[in-house]
Amino acid sequence: MGKIPGKVLKAMELFGSDPLKVLEACDGFYECPKDADGKRIGSLVGYAGKYGKNKDKQYVGDVYANFSMAEQFPKVLVHFASHLQRGPKRKILNEVDVFCGAPMGGIAWAQILAWIFDARFVYMEKKIIKMATKDGREESDLVWKRHGINPGEKVAITEDVTNNFSTTDKMLDLIRGAGGVPVAIASLLNRSLEVDSEYNFLPVISLVRKKILQYKQEDSEVSANIKDGNVIWKPKDNWEALAKVMVTKG
Repeated sequence: MGKIPGKVLKAMELFGSDPLKVLEACDGFYECPKDADGKRIGSLVGYAGKYGKNKDKQYVGDVYANFSMAEQFPKVLVHFASHLQRGPKRKILNEVDVFCGAPMGGIAWAQILAWIFDARFVYMEKKIIKMATKDGREESDLVWKRHGINPGEKVAITEDVTNNFSTTDKMLDLIRGAGGVPVAIASLLNRSLEVDSEYNFLPVISLVRKKILQYKQEDSEVSANIKDGNVIWKPKDNWEALAKVMVTKG
């Protein structure tokens, strides 16, 4: 117990820099199974992104990448970081003074990148402004607490998954407010439907660029499932149940 599972080591060897394949070996990747007719026989999952007049409705989808399962094994994150170190955008990352992790998913990833690229590591923290409900996630702001940025430092924002970049925007405001200079956004997976290699003139450096569909709850593709309650709104809080579905599928 406690050692890296053999299937994870094998996936690292076979699939190189593809974090989704390695994440699957870490039991951290969920994809809703469907029957031969395309009907869902598993649950939809809720995403962090919100929409609506009051931003009170979550998007939903069929795929969830839970990188917290991989961050249990620092060797896996070092493996991912080493591929960025050899990648085409390594020059940008070599010039970074500080890797700043987004809470919570980007913290372990930022620390590993800082080690690999011989830089400083910091992270922001969440300040809860609205508690979670049975149908929705908590709401929070980001704040500097135990760490900070010095004026003039070149900063790479670090996240596990990038999609709507709302967290990124908050981080950019705080970094610039402290006098820092954002130079890149580094993620394991960029699943955005719109943003590819650049966001607001900043390079988005990701190990995997994979568009993953998300739906509004009223969309005909998912509305029947929503009506039937076939959705897990907080996937990480119910990960054991989702993981069992994937084991059964396999």
